[in-house]
Amino acid sequence: MIYPDHLLYLCKREKISLLPFFALLFSATFSSAAIPDDFNEEDELLLFQDMDFVVSASRQEQPANLLSVPVSVLTAEDLHYGGNTSIPAALRFAPGVDVTKVGRARYGVGIHGLQGAFSDRMMTLVDGMPADSPAFGGPEFTSIPVMMEDIERIEIVRGPGGAAWGANALSGVINIITKKPENVQGLFVSSSVSAFGDSSSQVRFADTAGNWSWLLSAGYNDVKSSADALDSSQNYNGDDYRRQKLARGELTYQAESNVKVVMGGGATQTDDGPFETAGVFVDKENELNTANGDLRMEKEYDSGTKSYLRWAGRYQDMDRPSYGSSKYHLNEHDIEGQVSLVEACKHSLAFGGNFRSTAISAHPVEKDIFTLVDENTYEHWVGLFATDRYQHTDQLLFEVQLRGDYFSEGDTDWSGRFTSLYGIDRGMNHVLRLSAAKAYRQPIGFVRDALYSADLSSTGGIGLEFSVDPDLNPEQAWTVETGYNWRVSEILQFKGDLYYMWYEDLIGARTEYGLTESFLPSYSIFIDNTGDAEGYGCELELEYKSGPLVASLWYAFNEFETEYDNQSIRAFLPAKNKVGMKVRYHIGEQWTVNGQYAYSDKVYEDTGANSLEAINHLDLTVSRSFLAKKGELMFGVLDLLEKEHDPIVADGYSVSPIPGRTFFCRLQYSF
Repeated sequence: MIYPDHLLYLCKREKISLLPFFALLFSATFSSAAIPDDFNEEDELLLFQDMDFVVSASRQEQPANLLSVPVSVLTAEDLHYGGNTSIPAALRFAPGVDVTKVGRARYGVGIHGLQGAFSDRMMTLVDGMPADSPAFGGPEFTSIPVMMEDIERIEIVRGPGGAAWGANALSGVINIITKKPENVQGLFVSSSVSAFGDSSSQVRFADTAGNWSWLLSAGYNDVKSSADALDSSQNYNGDDYRRQKLARGELTYQAESNVKVVMGGGATQTDDGPFETAGVFVDKENELNTANGDLRMEKEYDSGTKSYLRWAGRYQDMDRPSYGSSKYHLNEHDIEGQVSLVEACKHSLAFGGNFRSTAISAHPVEKDIFTLVDENTYEHWVGLFATDRYQHTDQLLFEVQLRGDYFSEGDTDWSGRFTSLYGIDRGMNHVLRLSAAKAYRQPIGFVRDALYSADLSSTGGIGLEFSVDPDLNPEQAWTVETGYNWRVSEILQFKGDLYYMWYEDLIGARTEYGLTESFLPSYSIFIDNTGDAEGYGCELELEYKSGPLVASLWYAFNEFETEYDNQSIRAFLPAKNKVGMKVRYHIGEQWTVNGQYAYSDKVYEDTGANSLEAINHLDLTVSRSFLAKKGELMFGVLDLLEKEHDPIVADGYSVSPIPGRTFFCRLQYSF
């Protein structure tokens, strides 16, 4: 199959006058970057030999060394041999990603920092479909009906992704791409258990028949509480267990006319222990039930043009005392279409749009405890986007992404990205990248429409009031980036990326303290735009692949500076220095040894006057396959270097010690 970017490399040099002004500005710099005349088709085909492809940079499949934004990939092998059973736990081994464990099964995840219990500045996708919570913001991994063994890869976009994916991809994008039925045919079963009694089990069946293929998968995850794992009943707020049931299915029909129809659906039921929010702890279980559905029709034309039309729906029923003593119901529908045009020798174009409607209702179940929104919220999104990838010379290309979004509860705004890519050598083994981008984030319903009051004086507690600035502005982010990709050899690759990013109108909380009528402590929380900030840093990656050995080493420096001291941003700052490494070695045909390590600096005096401990996280696994590789037995230990982690003292977090070192075993078999 010839991809659009392959066709562009088959072009001969042409001069196109109808370029945007800024494209001409960059082309003047590199106008002499032409490939020698003896460069031929055989040379071009070598460029894509064993090349990885990525879809999350601009909604189109592109070579990993020619992307408009830095992207790291966690492969299916990384996830499988890593031994983790949760997506956030695996993300800590990607450069530039900050992962804060706030309970046994609760995480804060951010790109270049800004992670937290309600972190909402990063977009999470599953096969390109939004998976964040429209009500509370942030990645809602507990509502995703995907087991780890169903994931083909996770693509992590480091930098504003709003021009490609929408208004809320302020700092980056995490795209979870699932395995296709035709690639995992047969019956698959897996079960793991830890020394603490945690368990994770899955059964999956996939098959094909003629033009049809299908997949059914179901799983159960049980994570014991910190109090149970540490065998202590004295841990305050340590009842942080999680029990999750999930199921998903996919049915695909491939017509002879290059039309593909994909139907999918999934459901999750998750029970969580109680946790603190905004200084209030309600000792009741939290329950989240989610049902997803999607229908997608794809068409590929003889000219190479591709198009798709997709509907996606989500329903959530939530009984979450820790998010306010209310029951919440959510209905969301999204219709999206895209056309990708290929015109050899000139441009590769993609354009499309989407319409999304969301209805959120809240029903208070208790008074004078902790009541959030007590009315219905209706939201509508309309977005239009376009991408133009232009090959100026054989070694110089430009990509422009533009998107505009209308939001019924806020302002119409835009996102954009402009990138130039220049190959120093004709084999494109040395590629330089220069980018500028803009993205924005609309305040979520939990922040924008909060109406929240609690008088706990009768129970010896405190009084609490919560209000929101009615003129709240969306957050804005601007960035300039540069990168260098060096394919040292067929087995060794180096990537280096630098960025400078500034933020406007960050949304935070001002707190005022006082006394209730009973002369007990009270405080008021006022949500508004607290100020601006800037961030800058770099990520360096070195990857080696040769025969049975896979190894990688990375370093990330991420700095974040607020406009004012103690400025609230509703999230933690990034760890300034992060280091990671991975080594995987296949011993013969049966044994595999895998080790992965991640270090994060201590975060001193976060903007909320909190801090995070330094993290030394080491995972080791040993696997042995049997019965002609149909079965596998794995033994491992996660977080080997830390027996337990200190409590995180902040709103929305556990204030009890969290278990660290976890021994486990896993058995899998494919029929």
